[in-house]
Amino acid sequence: MTVDSSSNGLARTAIEVSNLYGFLAAIFREEVSEQFLVQVRSPQLRDTLADAGITLDDRLLRGPDEEVLRDLAVEFTALFLGPGEHISPHESVHVPQGGNLWGAETVTVRKFVNALGFEYADGFTGMPDHISVELELMAELARRESVAWKQGDTEGAANSLAYQCQFMAEHLAKWVPIFCSKVTNVASLSFYRDMAQLTMDFLESEETDIERRLDIATGR
Repeated sequence: MTVDSSSNGLARTAIEVSNLYGFLAAIFREEVSEQFLVQVRSPQLRDTLADAGITLDDRLLRGPDEEVLRDLAVEFTALFLGPGEHISPHESVHVPQGGNLWGAETVTVRKFVNALGFEYADGFTGMPDHISVELELMAELARRESVAWKQGDTEGAANSLAYQCQFMAEHLAKWVPIFCSKVTNVASLSFYRDMAQLTMDFLESEETDIERRLDIATGR
């Protein structure tokens, strides 16, 4: 496959990366809404997922909205919220020597976000190391990278990529595969198993591709 390393090609790649980060963040942020279900069922997204080797369950695609949304809500609650045993979607719970909410990683992520000058959405009351927040952070960094490529600002692109590389190495790569493996082992519905697998595959690919784009931006 030929990789488009032109500024326009790199801008397209970065915005596609940003969009996928944003999509995955929405998956883990909250229960699937009626509006989001429409997006999941769209031919465009189904084709994108098919390219990644994921074929969505027929009932998810064609079942009655009310029943599908109810089943997804029950699964989301059981997986990530409880009550009872569940899989916490927070970094501090999954890293070595972790296991507790508001651990050292929570503080580190909060400082990272603050240092970049990003702001949380109005009404946000969650923790900075929630998987959806970390994925949204990468989505915004990739979006800024795309803008920089479009403007011919290789220094700006390199800056955004350096932050992506740092956050991937220091945070996402250390715990999200562990979290996603737990989801694939426990989830009852194929939807959350598929989305967890997609997340793992995407992050593994991005670990390499961030370095590739950074090399181009810095002329290495």
